[in-house]
Amino acid sequence: MKRIIFAIAFLTSLASGAQTLKFKIEGLKDTTVHLAKYFGPKLYYADTAVSKGGIVQYDGSKHAAGMYAVVLPGSRYFEFIHDGEVVDMATIDQADMISPMKINKSVNNEVFYKYIFFMTEHKKKMNELTKQYEAAAENSPEREKLKADSKVLNDQVHAYQKNVVEQYQGKFISALITMTMDVQLPEPPKDENGVVTDSAYVYNYYINHYWDGVNFKDARIVNTPVYHNKLDKFFSKDGILQIPDTIIKYGVWMLEQMDMTDQSNKVFQYTLHHLTYKYETMQIMGMDRVFWYLGTNYYCEPNKKAYWMSEENLKKLCERTTKIGRTLIGNYAPMLILTDTTEQNWINMYKVPAEYTVLYFWDPNCGHCKKTTPKLQTLYEKKLKDRNIEIYAVAKATGDDFEAWKKFIIDNKLTFINVGLTKNVYDQAMKDPRPLLQKTTLESLNYSDTYDVYSTPKMFVLDKDKKIKFKQIGISQLEMIMDDVTGHKNDVKLFPQEDEDEDEEHH
Repeated sequence: MKRIIFAIAFLTSLASGAQTLKFKIEGLKDTTVHLAKYFGPKLYYADTAVSKGGIVQYDGSKHAAGMYAVVLPGSRYFEFIHDGEVVDMATIDQADMISPMKINKSVNNEVFYKYIFFMTEHKKKMNELTKQYEAAAENSPEREKLKADSKVLNDQVHAYQKNVVEQYQGKFISALITMTMDVQLPEPPKDENGVVTDSAYVYNYYINHYWDGVNFKDARIVNTPVYHNKLDKFFSKDGILQIPDTIIKYGVWMLEQMDMTDQSNKVFQYTLHHLTYKYETMQIMGMDRVFWYLGTNYYCEPNKKAYWMSEENLKKLCERTTKIGRTLIGNYAPMLILTDTTEQNWINMYKVPAEYTVLYFWDPNCGHCKKTTPKLQTLYEKKLKDRNIEIYAVAKATGDDFEAWKKFIIDNKLTFINVGLTKNVYDQAMKDPRPLLQKTTLESLNYSDTYDVYSTPKMFVLDKDKKIKFKQIGISQLEMIMDDVTGHKNDVKLFPQEDEDEDEEHH
């Protein structure tokens, strides 16, 4: 029995020792040294140890595979790969720990540091060729030669990367280098006269091969900045077309290849969170459709897959998803029936006869609204009204805002449709909304929630059927859009974009 216990203890010590992370830093005084791990592009503290005689060690069995950093006092650090092997590294220069780094044990790190040195030399050569190319005369033989030399250098890099990937299959260095490799683009197909026959061929090839060799079930890939950078590039203008439906298509394609249930594998969590946050906060018109789709299909009932989120945060996200879903481009705009300043005349937005309707939410006490609203009146008088474009302006008019609203309308001679939720209507709605529902709707009484108006001004453009065509635009964009869709694209602009940019800077 004692022999068995001894054997188990011996094997346990071997298993633990198999992941020792040992580093020798010449001249390092005895001090606390931190171990930091990558999660995406950021480093987080993972462990601490006290160095003795310039040597610091960590127990690698406590940490997941990925890219790590040894952080010395003064925030100096060097990186290494941890992938279940013994790591034994040494450096003799604290000022430059990379160049003299010696790898005593660890295949991953031996290859990793050779790769760093190779790429550093390549970058120097490429920078020199670029300088010479820029200095050479256009269309000169010298430029053609330099261009050819650059291609040779890039081919050498690709060959080097490919060799590493193939030779070290299964090791993290192979997965890491795979994610850094650029797609080798082919020439597009041409007819007998040399004319390109498929203008989208190269783009489609690039997108279809961008993720070649990347295993989305490999838990290690998020523990390095490389995956984050590759992911971010793919969902940018340097990657796929910036069209909501295209982004959704490829986002779903990626997510469906990931392990969605293994909570120790963070690839699905990282990717879904990255895309959700990116498109929730993006200020480009129409991109909120991506956020809405992800919320509906991955966070909210009945499709709850975001196991890492608290119920409270899930509730908030799903409420936001519902709000955004009401006003997506292409949807019919939620009906609004609100009163004008008389509090007697209820105006139904859907009964406004117009080729286009500008739905404008504003606050008479908002500084930016005070600049924008008179400009909107000028645009209405000089361009929109004669083109059968109406403005349905909804103002914050409760409390003291009611008098401010009426005064602003008079002072600025606003002649478009002005409605609001007045204090009397608001008080009646809070007391008993049923009498009001003979004239209006709950969505109208809660218009700020219905249209997700959390800041003003906010503007939508509706077509003649009251479908949302454009949203979250400024005066300059509105003028350009309306000129364009009404056949006046080349008209002189009353409010050029640069003027609006200047206003935004001071807002």
